[in-house]
Amino acid sequence: MILKKAHFPFFYLLLIICSLFSCESNVKKHPTYLALFGKAELNFENAKFDSAFYYYQKTKVFCHSQNDFNNILYPILMMSEIQRLKNDFSGSEATVTEAIKYLKKDTKKSYYTFIYNNLGLAYLEQSNYSEANKYYYKSLEFTSDELSKCIVKNNIAYNYIHQENYIKAREVLELLRLNDSLKINFIEYARVIDNLGYVLYKLNDKKAFDYLIQSKHLREKNRDIVGLTSSYMHLAEYYQKVDLDVAKNHALKAYEMARKTNNPDDKIEALQFLTKLSEGVEAKKYAIQTFKLNDSIQTARQQAKNQFAKIKYDSQQALEELEKQKQLKEFSVIGIVLLFGIGTFAYYRIKKRNRKKIKETAYQTETRIAKKLHDELANDVHNTIAFAETQDLLNPKNKDTLLENLETIYNRTRNISNENKDIDTGELYLEKLKAMLATYNSSNRNVIVNMDAFNHLKTSKEVKVVIHRVLQELMVNMKKHSQCSLASISIKSSKIGLQINYSDNGIGVANLLNIKNGLQNAENRILSINGTITFDTLPEKGFKVKIEIPKQ
Repeated sequence: MILKKAHFPFFYLLLIICSLFSCESNVKKHPTYLALFGKAELNFENAKFDSAFYYYQKTKVFCHSQNDFNNILYPILMMSEIQRLKNDFSGSEATVTEAIKYLKKDTKKSYYTFIYNNLGLAYLEQSNYSEANKYYYKSLEFTSDELSKCIVKNNIAYNYIHQENYIKAREVLELLRLNDSLKINFIEYARVIDNLGYVLYKLNDKKAFDYLIQSKHLREKNRDIVGLTSSYMHLAEYYQKVDLDVAKNHALKAYEMARKTNNPDDKIEALQFLTKLSEGVEAKKYAIQTFKLNDSIQTARQQAKNQFAKIKYDSQQALEELEKQKQLKEFSVIGIVLLFGIGTFAYYRIKKRNRKKIKETAYQTETRIAKKLHDELANDVHNTIAFAETQDLLNPKNKDTLLENLETIYNRTRNISNENKDIDTGELYLEKLKAMLATYNSSNRNVIVNMDAFNHLKTSKEVKVVIHRVLQELMVNMKKHSQCSLASISIKSSKIGLQINYSDNGIGVANLLNIKNGLQNAENRILSINGTITFDTLPEKGFKVKIEIPKQ
């Protein structure tokens, strides 16, 4: 079964138009931007996706370095699209989610459409159908032109087909078939009636054959080779119970079309179907071809995923280095006073805004921050001021030492601020929670997150804040002490409340009391909302935490 969702050349066009006519353009005339962007676009047009991804990432980094957060959206979205085309669906989801933080009230609607549609596609390919449907409908909210709406609705029908909900799929496709805007776009119209024909075949409706044939004729007329792959496979499946020779002939044609488009997934599906329709030596031949092709595809896709990850990691390192150089140039003795003021302001702001219901947690948080300010930041500030007053700063060695001290003070102040800033408990809560946890991934540590069963929209703001803070403290504890290579976090909603599980394969400890003391603040937060928290650890056996929060 090769069911065709839209691959969105129409949406690419919308993205390009928005990119060209963005109102607040700061970098578009810059030679570096033009060179990087031009190479990215050229490689994408020529289907050289690895090179295109590299240059889109370079374009994104350049926009970031110039503080141009209007033009940064387009390269990020094209990177997510390349990952999706290369079947790196989790990577595509992470990249397109990154784009959400750059959306503003005046951002073009087509960007919203593309982002939510691609999230829908990513979740669909990961078999998370409810999330896919949610984002498809969000995409519809921002879609203004009729053809784009038809494309998204076809994807919604495709999602229903994957769930074998053929009745729902038929309802959507029957209405699309009558849409005048769709009828004048022959490729999209052929895709819809082909899917409709397949759905009617599954429902044993005699009209199925007419739609399948009509779609095939349209695709032949418009030389739509990608679409013909789908048509031939659907006809092969239609004929398998009627005439095996005709069915096999259509499957062979589907394989030939897939070979012309060099689509490995379509080739595998055609070969699997030919194996099913054949016997003896012929069936064995097709099966061996399938196994060989599947192995090579898996290897190639894993290499692509690793390459995308490396490109993003290297670029992030370069960006951080660039930021570091900027900051070192800007710091001075006046900067020390300002940074100390930021730390003091963060302390009093946190103290003022903590809720009455978690007084004990608030007290311990304030104490912890005060200790950091006194033991770490204040001492560093005092020593740095003393150094600046007593040493010859014209000496290059002394100057470098001063800059290093300033960098240390900045990082500590930033860490204190990040640990205690406000938490967005709205619709983007889950994406931002995942993004926070993702920051603890590294080259030698992988954090696995499973929140598919977490209904955060029906969870109170207070509980969401507690969950975010507690997981953050677990991550900090893991990073400092566990020495683990793998950590896992899951959150599940149920009728009686929430269950959170954390585990890692770190070194563990013999004395559980030491861990409880280190995570006392996390334990107090859970107790403040009437929850329970259980720790489990042994030396070299890792560390586990189980949290249960009753329905509020």
